Amino acid sequence: TTTKDTKIDSVREVQTWLNNNYASGLTRDGLYGSRTKAALVKALQKELGFADKDIDGIFGKKTKAAIKNLRRGDEGNLVKVLQGLLICNGYKSVYIDGDFGGVTDAAVKLYQQKKGLDTDGIAGKDTFAALCV
Repeated sequence: TTTKDTKIDSVREVQTWLNNNYASGLTRDGLYGSRTKAALVKALQKELGFADKDIDGIFGKKTKAAIKNLRRGDEGNLVKVLQGLLICNGYKSVYIDGDFGGVTDAAVKLYQQKKGLDTDGIAGKDTFAALCV
């Protein structure tokens, strides 16, 4: 079965979404392990416009430098990757729908607070770095 890009709220569904949209080749085991994390970073790198040869699934200096701030009102595939990262980090109220609305905003702020980051709701370099570690 194919999982739609909406109402994705579990790690297993994120894995399916990554397989369907980024040919990640993940086992749909529902576990947020190193392979799922690397697949999310690869999706992030692809959406940031990295050349295929530079998509390695490692959140390093180059990836951090390329991060674009995402905030409430933003839409698109980068938001979907952010939402996938939030889901895999335990924020089950978030859906992958590409809309940085109130639920995503609240999850980002809560995550930032728990990680000791500026609680501004802006998913920038430090927020993505923490999510991808």
